[in-house]
Amino acid sequence: MKHRIKLLLAAIGLVVFACVEPYDLNFGSQKEILFVEADINDYDSLQYVILKKNIPEPNNIIYVDIDNAKVEIIENGTVFLNCTYTSNGKYVLPQGFRAKVGVSYQLKFNIGGATYLSSVEMASKNEPIETVYATYKPKGIKYLSNELDGHEVYIDTKDSEIKGQNYMWQWRLFEKQNYCATCDGGRYFTTPAPLGRCVDDANLKRRGVVYDYLCRSECWEIFYNDEVNIMTDNYANGQKIKGRLVAKIPFFQFKNALIEIQQYSISKSAFDYFNIMVNQTERNGTLADTPPAGLVGNIINMSDKTETIGGIFMVSSKTTKTFIIPRIGDFPGAAAYGLFKGRQASPEPAGNDTSRPPFAPCVEDKTRTKIKPNGWID
Repeated sequence: MKHRIKLLLAAIGLVVFACVEPYDLNFGSQKEILFVEADINDYDSLQYVILKKNIPEPNNIIYVDIDNAKVEIIENGTVFLNCTYTSNGKYVLPQGFRAKVGVSYQLKFNIGGATYLSSVEMASKNEPIETVYATYKPKGIKYLSNELDGHEVYIDTKDSEIKGQNYMWQWRLFEKQNYCATCDGGRYFTTPAPLGRCVDDANLKRRGVVYDYLCRSECWEIFYNDEVNIMTDNYANGQKIKGRLVAKIPFFQFKNALIEIQQYSISKSAFDYFNIMVNQTERNGTLADTPPAGLVGNIINMSDKTETIGGIFMVSSKTTKTFIIPRIGDFPGAAAYGLFKGRQASPEPAGNDTSRPPFAPCVEDKTRTKIKPNGWID
């Protein structure tokens, strides 16, 4: 929550940058707030709804997974699609489901006898991203309170001829990762399998030694946007959208990186929700500040319409395009920040024990993968 809002008003619409991670709402005496994350679209092979509860504590706020809900998506008011609970508050739609453009959808779920219902939402047509390109910016990228070398990434696309379109852009960045385990004040051991673990060493801890361990296989680090980038087509209806800034990427290393740009056509209610969020943040400074009580989504408790519910049910049309950010070439004076928040990799020294240092597995999760990204070029 360290990023401050930047509002850039352009002829083609509104550019807004702001954190989109769940943030804490404070509504007076209310002790718990239900949060909903639900974005169904016509692109992703896995679609889901996440339900969590925000529980304030004296010096902290925790999020508790809701695992006992009955969750459904209603298609065109007549077809009910049951969602299956997996873990971490996630309810997955039937395999192969994708939203259809021009078809209405509604989220319905039941928790402890209370029924929650969203507004009816519909996806509208989305045009493909035509071109992606990057501009090198020496000391022009803000990252973790630093001014770093890096690239601004832009796209050219086309607005649909349908009047009243609203757009949102997100991205994922893939960086080749050589080290898959880090031990602060200890050493890495491959047991217990399959993940292994760090074993503390008093001498290393006292000296503040950190060791990094090479990956056993190919591995990629995954970074996500922590900003909202939205636009309405009031000034671009049916026209080209040229030079849209979608990402600011630090010069992490002297290796090419791959960015996947995601373009969404979103409803007016979704645009208004994010726009209110951003405007409130602009006034207060950061999204860590308390937003107004009016910042609620499109979901209500049918038996208690005064209950505040965070998050929004969004139906969108999505298209993506990948682009290799060039870092191999002529970048005079460029400094690589690295993948360890400015710290240089520190492998454990080799000794007489030929089994050390061991290799660590590339563990699949949201921020790391051993599956080569589509479009990757070494």
